[in-house]
Amino acid sequence: MQVDLDPSVLDAMRRWPNVPAVYGWLRLDRRGIWHLVDRSAAEFDEDRHGRGDPIRNRQIVAFIGRNYLAADDGAWYWQNGPQRVFVDLDLTPWILRVRSDLDGGQLLTHTGLPIARVDAAFEGPAGELLVQTELGPAAIHDLDLGALELDESGVLLVGRRFALQRCDDPATALDFRPRPRSD
Repeated sequence: MQVDLDPSVLDAMRRWPNVPAVYGWLRLDRRGIWHLVDRSAAEFDEDRHGRGDPIRNRQIVAFIGRNYLAADDGAWYWQNGPQRVFVDLDLTPWILRVRSDLDGGQLLTHTGLPIARVDAAFEGPAGELLVQTELGPAAIHDLDLGALELDESGVLLVGRRFALQRCDDPATALDFRPRPRSD
């Protein structure tokens, strides 16, 4: 997937090329909300604080979304200046919203990217609707399932009907590695 990183990020990467990656402090939940896990906080307790706090600042959320990528091995990260911040995914790297107000309906990622193609659809272990798209694996936001044409024959997505396959392990059914964009 080709992403145009922010110029400030590219500049920081050139100036500081060897900044180590970080793990365990950014999480994407099942509804496409970023969470900051501050493990350095005084009296941090994994059970109480390990899920993190939602990031509510729109500018920060937009910055994360513009600089969100997949590594070659399928791990997803935010390029925060010169540092890769790997993301703990609750479900999939993309959470899709259904925009029925657009012509013919449209799927948009939690970062606002449009989905042009769906290649397969699965029912996840907890009843989630999981899809493989041109951007990679995604889950339909649970509050938007009612906006879809979904019945015993499957689901209509981006103008195409899919029979739902059962998927007990999203990591084995879906390809989390980066995919080249088809546009």
